Amino acid sequence: MKKAGYISSYMMTLAEKLRRLRNGKKMSMSQVARLSELAEDRRGRITQGYISRLESGKETNPSLMKLITLCSIYKIKPNELFVKNSLKKFQKNR
Repeated sequence: MKKAGYISSYMMTLAEKLRRLRNGKKMSMSQVARLSELAEDRRGRITQGYISRLESGKETNPSLMKLITLCSIYKIKPNELFVKNSLKKFQKNR
């Protein structure tokens, strides 16, 4: 039985996972956008507006380069965005 208020990471959308990762790192959207400017490949750079659209679910198909940049900033492996227990693992490392 699930605890009240607990949302399975399996049921979470990409938008929810990205928002929780950013909030878990105590970062603002503008901080993430600034860090993305350090990406080696220009295609991985992300604006604050794009981050907002990703986290609100308005943008649902980010490029691989953008996902790799976000994973680098949040210090996770790309597959952790899509595996069932990625959020649990993230919360344990906080």
